[in-house]
Amino acid sequence: MKINKLIYAISIVVPTLLFSASFSCTDASTVLENTICSNQKLDKLDKYMSEYYFKLKSSLNKEQSTQLLNSQRDWLRGREKQCQTFEASCLIEYYSNRVFELRKKYENLEEYTMVNAQELQGLRNICSFEGITFPEDLRIYAGGGYSGEKTNYQIDQSGHQATQFDVFVNSPEHPVALVLGAYEPSIWNISWTKETYIKAVVVTGYHRQAVAGLPNNVPILNSSYDNRGACGYMYVSDKNLKKINPLANKVFGKNVAMVYYAEKGKIVFGEPIHRSDTLYTSKDNPPHSFFDTSKPLAGQAGLNDFVSKHILRRSTANDLERWAKLKEQAYKKTLKAKNEELPPVANAKNPQTLFSPQYVHNGYVILKKMTIPAGLYGGNSATFFLEEGVPYPDGDLGHSTLYDFNTMECQGTACGMH
Repeated sequence: MKINKLIYAISIVVPTLLFSASFSCTDASTVLENTICSNQKLDKLDKYMSEYYFKLKSSLNKEQSTQLLNSQRDWLRGREKQCQTFEASCLIEYYSNRVFELRKKYENLEEYTMVNAQELQGLRNICSFEGITFPEDLRIYAGGGYSGEKTNYQIDQSGHQATQFDVFVNSPEHPVALVLGAYEPSIWNISWTKETYIKAVVVTGYHRQAVAGLPNNVPILNSSYDNRGACGYMYVSDKNLKKINPLANKVFGKNVAMVYYAEKGKIVFGEPIHRSDTLYTSKDNPPHSFFDTSKPLAGQAGLNDFVSKHILRRSTANDLERWAKLKEQAYKKTLKAKNEELPPVANAKNPQTLFSPQYVHNGYVILKKMTIPAGLYGGNSATFFLEEGVPYPDGDLGHSTLYDFNTMECQGTACGMH
């Protein structure tokens, strides 16, 4: 069968038929022809280049078409200088670079810069370290918990405050693989003793998980609910113990040697670690590289930061009185509209106390557009007063309460506690 051969066309000097030459691979006689026909990748590149060139040329105006023709001739002539011995590897690179050069110019390509390249850490489309062979004496340890120690940062879009696990590995006799799992978005900060070799890590959980402290050459498989990972998701706990060995077997072909639960965000895998033992960690992926600095600091640190930036100010008794007065006025206005009137009450309290917030914990006034910091739960919750004319904040209130001077409505856990 006859096929167009782009690389052979260098010998044809016909202005309008630059790529008209063809030959049969069964009759290939030159070094060029044999190189093309004997290398599948080069053969495909040659066909693709020919198809792409003619399709592109037909879409251009006369001037642009002439420019493309001349540049293609220059490229073909340069091939002999670049790949004098017609080695397939040289020609493949030469062709690939030309195809990309044309696509970059005529398809208006530009480099895409990821907001945070760390977001892709360990993502794989299969639940396997395909192509990687592990030593037979590989020892697998699993560990984790619902969450680690809270940080002041976020690492994903969940709105949850990120937590951190400090992981210490001491296995001088056996190479190690780790299976790590948490529910909350977490950073696993790993260090190890000098005779320990960590061969791979599987990290899983509900929200985003990130592995810090390991060199870039240690393979990671990251599978969470949030990233719809190929291995599914879980976190290490009593109720999930039955899920751990099936995962380890699927990825490594053996059961885990031991499961460890985190205590206050810390886990020691393997042999005990003594104060005299030196631990090592890599600078390739430090914990802070996973922080999403576009989001406010979490918890109280975020509130303090907003105060320093004059986005928030501490609330005062005047703010409570102002809210109560406006609520009283609105209530009386409603009664008047309904032609209703309340009877007098003996020894009645100041009417405004009926409308004043009775539970104000950690109070702030919102002065500018903002995002509620993550992690405002329990003792870290707050009471917000949204100043009139200020847009409603983004983010999750958590266990906090917000009194809106724009609508005179209350949102959150303490509403109605009067």
